[in-house]
Amino acid sequence: MDLEIIYPKIKKQSLAKLRVRYIFGLIFLAAALVCPVVNIVLGGPAWSVIVLWSLYMVWTLCLRLPLVERNLINLGVRFAVMTVVLLILIDRLLAPGWAEFVVPLVVYGALLALAALFFVNVSKQRQNVMPLVLLTFAVLVGSGVALFAFSLTSWPMIVLACVSAALLTATVFTLRMRLFSEIRKRFHLK
Repeated sequence: MDLEIIYPKIKKQSLAKLRVRYIFGLIFLAAALVCPVVNIVLGGPAWSVIVLWSLYMVWTLCLRLPLVERNLINLGVRFAVMTVVLLILIDRLLAPGWAEFVVPLVVYGALLALAALFFVNVSKQRQNVMPLVLLTFAVLVGSGVALFAFSLTSWPMIVLACVSAALLTATVFTLRMRLFSEIRKRFHLK
């Protein structure tokens, strides 16, 4: 039985790159410690939570990339989710009232960009489709709950529900049985 190693080989990083990452780590840690203290001393809205989330975003999306599943679709899904969380934090903590309109626009823009990445080269990207499918399913459920349970019937929410349903249908139709094979691989089912 021949085993094919599909994980990428770990490349040795240069000493300069490790030093830059260490320096950025110290700067980020200092900012993460100083910002809440300054926010508590000065009072006012909790802007330090937004700064901490932004630091986490930059660290995980730029400085600490994953070894496994490092592809554009996975990074795009992570970026979209983190951006939505940041927008919701800004809405709830600093300037309330606009997130119900803006967040659906950002999400379906991200869905369309990720779908374009996937459908441009389906044969190569089919092994990377699970983060996109999970995000699309979560967006479909979330937009359905927002529309029916919370009565958020703005046009961006309706368009988001339609785009996510269409994207999920197109993905299932395009991949058919390969999608179920990828689901079995993802969740370790037989």
